[in-house]
Amino acid sequence: MDYATYQASSCDIIELHSKFDADTVNEVRNHFDHLIKDCAGDVLVDMSSVNELDSSGIGALVFLYKRLKIESRNLGLLGVNGKPDELLTMLRINQTIKQYESVDEYLAKK
Repeated sequence: MDYATYQASSCDIIELHSKFDADTVNEVRNHFDHLIKDCAGDVLVDMSSVNELDSSGIGALVFLYKRLKIESRNLGLLGVNGKPDELLTMLRINQTIKQYESVDEYLAKK
C-alpha cells in the first residue's frame, strides 16, 4: 500500500491511498504502532483517496482509536467519502470516531 505521513500543528497525519483492506492493513500496522508509541499528539487518517474499505480496515481504525484513547489522545478521519463513508455510517463508527473534511476543519474544532 502506498501511504504518506506528515505533521500539522498538534497532530500526526497518515494519508492512505486506494484501498484499506485485509491486504493493505498489514503494511500500515507498523506505522500505526509508531504513531501510538512514538508520537504525542492526536492522529488523523486522511481517507480522501480511499475507495475501498473492508472489515480489516475498519478493525485497524478501531484498534488505533482504542489505543489512542487509552493515552487520552484522539483519532480523526479526514475526507471520508463514497462507499467507505457509507460503511462507517452504517456501522455507526462515524458517531465514535470523528470525521472532518480537512485538517483546517479539525484544527478549528480543536
